[in-house]
Amino acid sequence: MTITKLKAKNQLTIPSAIVKRLHLRVHELFAVDVEKNYIKLIPVEITPRYSQEDLAAIDHIVAKEKGKAKVMAAGKEFSRYVKKIAQ
Repeated sequence: MTITKLKAKNQLTIPSAIVKRLHLRVHELFAVDVEKNYIKLIPVEITPRYSQEDLAAIDHIVAKEKGKAKVMAAGKEFSRYVKKIAQ
């Protein structure tokens, strides 16, 4: 067991042996939870909601529609409009 200190900004240093053992990387994300009297750190991977192609299509739509100020209800009406202009 290794002892580590809680720092001023609520930061902990994970010992290098644990980092190597779990193959952790810089900027790794963790889910933090408390179970009884234990703090659980679970490495998590976040996948982007949109692909690069989706983001490029959204940028194209925004550039194309900028300044047209269409007002519509959210939901089906909006979905139909986006599908129509994305073609």
